[in-house]
Amino acid sequence: MFVPTLFAASVILFIAINVVPGSAARSALGVDATPQAIMRFEALNGLNRPLVVQYTDWLEKALHGDLGTSFQNRVPVAPEILKRVPTTLELAILAFLVANAIALPLGALAALRHRRKADVAISTLATVLGAIPNFWLATLLVLIFSLHLKILPAGGYTPFLESPWQNLIQMTLPALSLGLVSSALLLRIMRTVMLEVLSSDYVRTAHAKGAPEWIVVMRHAMRNALIPFLTVGAVEFGFLFGGVVIIEDIFRLPGIGSLVLVGIINRDYPVLLGSALVVTIIVLAANMLVDTCAALLDPRQIRPREAGQ
Repeated sequence: MFVPTLFAASVILFIAINVVPGSAARSALGVDATPQAIMRFEALNGLNRPLVVQYTDWLEKALHGDLGTSFQNRVPVAPEILKRVPTTLELAILAFLVANAIALPLGALAALRHRRKADVAISTLATVLGAIPNFWLATLLVLIFSLHLKILPAGGYTPFLESPWQNLIQMTLPALSLGLVSSALLLRIMRTVMLEVLSSDYVRTAHAKGAPEWIVVMRHAMRNALIPFLTVGAVEFGFLFGGVVIIEDIFRLPGIGSLVLVGIINRDYPVLLGSALVVTIIVLAANMLVDTCAALLDPRQIRPREAGQ
């Protein structure tokens, strides 16, 4: 389903971007542009053609790796996006690791201490984290750790290969801003699936056989709880990767999010469409990877081959 899903997403994205109010020509030429200049701009960039023709032409070029040319600075879009993908991907991965480092142990603990003080405290924490906007949390973290304590930088970016330590220091606050908020949903999911697994027959049988608590939890409960958790986690990773626009702008990170923001402001359709398509590809790839991991955790999900095949 990867290819048809990607095709459907590209059609929806193309239509949505082109029906958004605003004029790409007026944004590129300025508010004082004459009607003749706007007509020349639209003719030069093919914006005066029907949407079906525009999409067919764009799709043919995209299949050959050409995502078009920016309306603003007239540079190819694909190299600019590929240059920014590592920054956004690193931020999404670090934020996802932060979210899982919180959600996995606390969710399991809440399920093990169901309806006790620990469960109530952890559930309250998840509710609070889920109610906090990540851009507000980012501002608060900058205020505390950058302006008052002066232990972490408020922005900037150094490539990982150039200076790994400096890179991780600069990515700490952005990753925390996204990861803490994202952990709320994952924590609730982990608690729910762990409660379901802990009440299953095979867990009760393991307890009845005298297996130690930690073996029952780690070998039986956690492994089976990870399957639905990973499915939701893949969706959440997609939200992290595609929702970094404001966070990248706050911390001045040169990722896809900041490029999308510039594209929105300037009505730069090739930049917006190319960036959205790359985000879609990565999200679909993450879901496909999670499906593979789920099949490895539970081989029953792999259909047995028919006889003779």
